[in-house]
Amino acid sequence: MTQKYRAAAKDDLIWHDLDSMTLLYHRPSGITHMLADPAPAILEVMNEAVLSTVEIAERLSARFDLESNIDTENIVLARLEELSRLGLVAPVPA
Repeated sequence: MTQKYRAAAKDDLIWHDLDSMTLLYHRPSGITHMLADPAPAILEVMNEAVLSTVEIAERLSARFDLESNIDTENIVLARLEELSRLGLVAPVPA
């Protein structure tokens, strides 16, 4: 079975764009995170849905003009692992 993930609730996050970075305040933890692309884009396309890395990669590809020679799924998986350690994304038990 494919691992799925859920982003933190929209009401728990306050976004602020700052040049090429995004500041993201996570209300439950009281921590402000500095995120670089593609992490903010991943959170945006997840939109509180429970999604797999394949589904997230498909949403990113549909929304952004991504190069066809990049391994989007592995990039998404690496960012999801980072976002999970920050408490901004959580794996959903099967």
